[in-house]
Amino acid sequence: MPLEVVPRRLSHQGWLTYEQFYGLKDKAFSLSSDPSFFYPSASHGSAFNELLSGIRRRESLSVLTGDIGAGKTTLCRTVLKNLDRQTFSAFVADPFATREDLLKVVLVDFGIVSSTDLATGRLRGASRTELSYLLYEFLDTLAPLQAFAVVFIDEAQNLSLPLLEEIRILSDLDGRARQLQVVLVGQPELREKLQLPEMRQLSQRVAVRCTLLPLNCDGVDGYIAHRLHVAGGSPDRVRFSREAIDAIFAASGGLPRLINRLCDRALHHGHLRRAAVIDGATAALACAEMGAPVAAPAKEPPAPLSSEATDQWFSETDACVQRAGNDLPEETSDPAPPGWIRAAGRRERSRTVVPLTRMENLQRKWLRRLKIALLLLVALVGAQLGIAFAERMMTQPLMSPSVRNPAPPSLPKPFEVPLAPAADVAGPPANDHIPSL
Repeated sequence: MPLEVVPRRLSHQGWLTYEQFYGLKDKAFSLSSDPSFFYPSASHGSAFNELLSGIRRRESLSVLTGDIGAGKTTLCRTVLKNLDRQTFSAFVADPFATREDLLKVVLVDFGIVSSTDLATGRLRGASRTELSYLLYEFLDTLAPLQAFAVVFIDEAQNLSLPLLEEIRILSDLDGRARQLQVVLVGQPELREKLQLPEMRQLSQRVAVRCTLLPLNCDGVDGYIAHRLHVAGGSPDRVRFSREAIDAIFAASGGLPRLINRLCDRALHHGHLRRAAVIDGATAALACAEMGAPVAAPAKEPPAPLSSEATDQWFSETDACVQRAGNDLPEETSDPAPPGWIRAAGRRERSRTVVPLTRMENLQRKWLRRLKIALLLLVALVGAQLGIAFAERMMTQPLMSPSVRNPAPPSLPKPFEVPLAPAADVAGPPANDHIPSL
């Protein structure tokens, strides 16, 4: 299905700065959602065709998701510009609206009522039921004319569950021959919200599901050239070199909004230098100014020297590694060690070196920390057990006091010799005869 390009309305000349130097008639990289600059990449062109075909087939509910800055709003406005005259459209940009506010915005965009009627007129303070009947009467008038209505709701991931249920009721008007279609537009969180159990009825009614993906490197090249061409530029007046495109792709991740910011700053610095070609240095300056990461330029490997010196150096290196027990360090100071081994004054030859990724380095670092923590835990538990054992030994002895302090054994009494009775001092004993001298 070919894309109908909307004629470009030129901006006021007073708004332009570097555009006049590069021969541009309008801001090529403005952040506004202008359908004129819509670039039908592989992802964006497919989503455009699916949404437009779903609306023309009168599908009741469609969902468009994409990351921040992926170009969802620009795509929706491009689809609205390509609708036929028999399709009325409304675009709701406020995701935090209540049920009544949602109906008011839809009625004003469809032309049923005016904003004055809702603010100060007869519909001021109208209830949800009264606003719903106005919408139903409008849809009934579209059936004889074979006309239809479609509502785009942007930032739908911020809608509350009751408001999503109200949208389901609006899109499920089987009695009115599906005169109203709803397109929910939001970030990837919208897909997660539609997977909730309470959102089963709404999810089952989704007929078209589209996802916008970031641009690849070739897509960034085509995107930049397309916007310069739409703004009135020509390759002989302004163009981006391949190095600049690679730098912008690496810094933006392929998101159109970031590409616009980086290209705008690159053209500004190119204008200051009076350069018709935006080279890699100018693009790197713009990336650094916007705080985007800049990839370091690749270095070419040095020329090889003699093979004899290289073989000798490798043999010496292998011998040193073998003597050291092949205990090579796990991490180096460089985030990605080069694949060229440098020897002072000798030949440099390519050797297979597998650099560790960031995740592998983190895994090894945390594994070492875990080992240290386990060792400290074991030491702490051992110390606690030793202290508890010492306290137990001091408070609860192993032997009872009777066993520890036994009574001394009783010794036999010494042998006693009976002594004769003492002699009478008064006189000699009887029957003693003392011989005379």
